[in-house]
Amino acid sequence: MAIPALAGAQLADEIGALLDIVDTASETDLIRASGCLGWRVADVIVHLRLDAEGILSGLASPSAAPPDRDYITYWRDWPVTGPATFADVRWTWAAAAMYASSAGLRQHFRDVSEAAARAVRQPPAGPAVAFQRQVLAADDFLAMWLTEYALHHLDLVAELPWAPGPDAAGLDLVAATLDGLTGGPRLPHWDTETYARKGTGRLPLTDGERQGLGARAGRYPAFG
Repeated sequence: MAIPALAGAQLADEIGALLDIVDTASETDLIRASGCLGWRVADVIVHLRLDAEGILSGLASPSAAPPDRDYITYWRDWPVTGPATFADVRWTWAAAAMYASSAGLRQHFRDVSEAAARAVRQPPAGPAVAFQRQVLAADDFLAMWLTEYALHHLDLVAELPWAPGPDAAGLDLVAATLDGLTGGPRLPHWDTETYARKGTGRLPLTDGERQGLGARAGRYPAFG
């Protein structure tokens, strides 16, 4: 799938949508389960705050080196080895618990996220960025983050029926990433949200789905 021509603007819009949800969420909503095993809504917010810092870090690190990853192959370094364990989630729990109040969590999320949204609306400083010991073309870097944000948007609203889900552009990038990592295509009866959840381990494959996928079932979940 081609990278959206307005990936930066779409990513900024996605960040804005998440800011609206976080501002609207009640105290009870913050401790509801999310689409990530072991994470509450507040834990997803902590993770997305770190994602915003990652965006800022990458955009501040232009590179003249040729890219060695694109928005799909970036995820090959982040395979899912199995269901989340206590060791996987305890750091995020601890980070969320460091906030004395939900107001502090919301404000920190807003401060960093608004900075990231402003940054992605600007032309990149160079044709490529260095990020996590990899080099990605600037457009691939933005598309990778739109994929990440769309997926965690699904996580955030999993138990919040009042909250809108991610836009189609981000979910389409999740699907394209899964196609590239698993050999695609998805099973015919899966819509894009189901594919996103099945392909990343948010929902388990049924026996019938494993049979339908054949050898490709071993590539699930493709990333998290």
